Amino acid sequence: MRVLHTADFHAGRNLRGFDRTPEIQQALTEIAGLARSERADAVLVSGDLFDTVNPSAEAEAAVFDFFLRLRDANIPAVAIAGNHDSAARLHSVAGLLGWVGVQLVAQPTANPLDMIRTVETRGGETLTVGALPFLSERRLVKAADVLGGDVGAWRQKYREGMGFFLRRLAEGFQPGSVNMLMAHATMDGAVPSGSERTMQFDLLNAYTLSPLQLPAAAQYVALGHVHKPQQSSEMPVAHYPGSVVQLDFGEGGEKKQVNLVEVEPGRPARVIPVPLASGRELRTLRVTLDNVDARLASLEGFPGLVKVVVRAPSGTALPGLKDRVLRRLPNTLAVELDAVQEDLALPERRREGLSLLDLYERFHQERRGELPGDLRGAFREADEAARGEEEGVVA
Repeated sequence: MRVLHTADFHAGRNLRGFDRTPEIQQALTEIAGLARSERADAVLVSGDLFDTVNPSAEAEAAVFDFFLRLRDANIPAVAIAGNHDSAARLHSVAGLLGWVGVQLVAQPTANPLDMIRTVETRGGETLTVGALPFLSERRLVKAADVLGGDVGAWRQKYREGMGFFLRRLAEGFQPGSVNMLMAHATMDGAVPSGSERTMQFDLLNAYTLSPLQLPAAAQYVALGHVHKPQQSSEMPVAHYPGSVVQLDFGEGGEKKQVNLVEVEPGRPARVIPVPLASGRELRTLRVTLDNVDARLASLEGFPGLVKVVVRAPSGTALPGLKDRVLRRLPNTLAVELDAVQEDLALPERRREGLSLLDLYERFHQERRGELPGDLRGAFREADEAARGEEEGVVA
């Protein structure tokens, strides 16, 4: 049996005001073509079909066109909702998608066995998938448990809840069938992309699964959520295929792929990465004030999207720099200043012992000039009021 595994479409993604949906649609068309040319018996989509809970019509069209292309090729699919998706919204169209051969599991059920999906392939083989959509930590870790608990206790609570679902899903595996598990979650040791959403990943990373929790009976675990392609477990075999295009500048340089999984009942899966060619390359160009023009010239004709980071002393004014960059590289989406705080070691620049008002006054002086007296007074009043409320809470 040949199963194509993909995830993290993020249709509707907007990067610095630039709509990535046309590129994502191109990638989905490419993946549907690969499913046909690689003679896939089924396709697994491990969550985050959309980038937001309220996707645009264009984003919905891109995803639904992908499933229609699979139907035209007579290739069934199983999909789950990710943390970016609206589970309720996807659940509302699950019945319609069923008519085109897509078995969608958007919401967990009280009985995990209701999340088992079975696919009868064209070759007469059976694929059984334990499909676990994204489970919010808030649903598994009650607020009452979190209050007063340490991070280790929260994490353990989450693992126990997820472990329950994983064990019950494995109970639905069938002898003589190819048995797979699909989940949208973070595994211990997963390596994120150098994403611009690092803070979000760090928060989610407080709640992880151990590879030891994955049911041994699963011949392949189709993961979604982490955008960097990687293997997360050897026994059972578990993989993230990653996102289908470079979604933000932190993913610049990453090669995108889908996984072609060759497997037969009772034997471990063989995973073959299949590279994707769609999507514009993202690149971050780091420059200093004295080499801006030379560095920009090196990227002239670059067909991808660019972020320019200018390293300069703190407080440096850069009038007209963005227009200057855009004239040379019109495909630049962002021009950012990387402020060098080399003077912080000087006594007059140290922050230790300074009040909040002193710090604000220094900030205003560097950015806008002398702090007006009325603004200083208003800031002092707000600071004193905040301190009073804090003291009342502590008392």
